[in-house]
Amino acid sequence: MNSASNLPDVASTLAAAIPLDQVGMSGIALPVTLSLADAEVTCAASAAIYANVSNGQKGLHMSRMYSTLLSLSDAPLSASSLLQCAQKALLQQQEVNASNLHFSICTIVQQKRSALNSQGWGWNAYPLELQVSYSNETGFELKATVQVTYSSSCPASAALSRKALKDAFLAHSQSQSEPMSPEQVALWLEQQGTLAIPHSQRSVATVTVAIEQDELPISELIELCEAALGTPVQTYVKRDDEQQFALRNGANPMFVEDASRRLVRALVQQGYQGHLKVEHQESLHGHDAVAATSFSAYKLAEEEAS
Repeated sequence: MNSASNLPDVASTLAAAIPLDQVGMSGIALPVTLSLADAEVTCAASAAIYANVSNGQKGLHMSRMYSTLLSLSDAPLSASSLLQCAQKALLQQQEVNASNLHFSICTIVQQKRSALNSQGWGWNAYPLELQVSYSNETGFELKATVQVTYSSSCPASAALSRKALKDAFLAHSQSQSEPMSPEQVALWLEQQGTLAIPHSQRSVATVTVAIEQDELPISELIELCEAALGTPVQTYVKRDDEQQFALRNGANPMFVEDASRRLVRALVQQGYQGHLKVEHQESLHGHDAVAATSFSAYKLAEEEAS
């Protein structure tokens, strides 16, 4: 009886001398451990892994790929552990002359966040993807993509609302027989100050950066983006927390261009390079406002010099 390795290829007549860029697996269940700001956290993740296949060849060793990928669950992820995994997985595919390998790991990172004013707290969720590329020619490349959700208040809407309030106040004050006292002005503002309300929307920044150090800076990257934007979405909210959030939105009106430039400046100042996409999921329009750009220290220096 033939062993499994000696079984015939019943699809051999379909073979053609066509190289394939990626052959492999996706949707692999893979628990991973991440070193975050204050703890090591194990997260449920999904992985995909691929290698190239040369002209007309078949028989990629998917079981070897799978076993090698599983080893990433043994210890907290780092650039060195991801590199070792990629090197071993590619070496196992020499029978099909594979020269490059790619794999990705997708998970959700949860970070504890305190309320703005009260003593409450909760958890925010941040989608994370790690992308690994390894080639015999170009070597190792590691990128991390995180999504940060925040609130954006429209500057144009804020300006229109302020003008409407000004016009209404002038009309009211001119109708009075005597100048209004500060107390009367304050009372009018309390009653009419929301004559027009600027619109704001839930917004998402998707940031991809090249990782150069061994330790994965996931928490640092998330916190850097949230600090640059100023209005990350909240977890636990009481009335005083909501008021503080409204004040932050009022102090940070931004178009997608503003949000993108805030992020670029903050990321480049910390030595990152990569690309980002910002989406403001509008409450006024039925469509979204979007901006995208690549960034690097060289590009930012050029723009600031111009």
